[in-house]
Amino acid sequence: MKRSIMLLAVLLSACASLSEQKEKPLIYEDQIVENHARLARCVMSRLQADSHWSFRLLRFSHRVYPDIGAAEIVAHDMRLLPGVYARNSPTNPDAVLDPPGPNPEIRSALQKNNEAELPYVFNLLIEQQDEIHVQVTLRGERNRGERVWPYVQACAATHKRGANDRIDHQFYV
Repeated sequence: MKRSIMLLAVLLSACASLSEQKEKPLIYEDQIVENHARLARCVMSRLQADSHWSFRLLRFSHRVYPDIGAAEIVAHDMRLLPGVYARNSPTNPDAVLDPPGPNPEIRSALQKNNEAELPYVFNLLIEQQDEIHVQVTLRGERNRGERVWPYVQACAATHKRGANDRIDHQFYV
């Protein structure tokens, strides 16, 4: 009897700690020379062109927050989104998928902070720090996030910069 109570207590505490984790782990963070909107557009176009099987199941949301100088790309697993049925499931070869349009969704910082977010696979946040630097933060699943980070680096490399422009590159485990 004591063992079953102890086991139940351990399981309940484990479940409680899992439900408290709302923010996914940090994968990469970097400060680079670029404009937040231009970098987000470039990364978004590369993500949409990626034909890797693990990316075909994702739905990308491109959002811009002009009032705080930030852009965000959020990837959701389409199979877990509400309203996905067999007719529009990415696992159905005959499905008619509605790709996102070329223009980002314009939002305010108030909407960003007050909206309940669906579970995401990864979240790429690009915040303008000053006139030439942006802070890029990538959170989410490590395996797909590591596939996104080279796109960020390639898009940032297209912009000419000096030798000392790359600052504070950090990797997280």
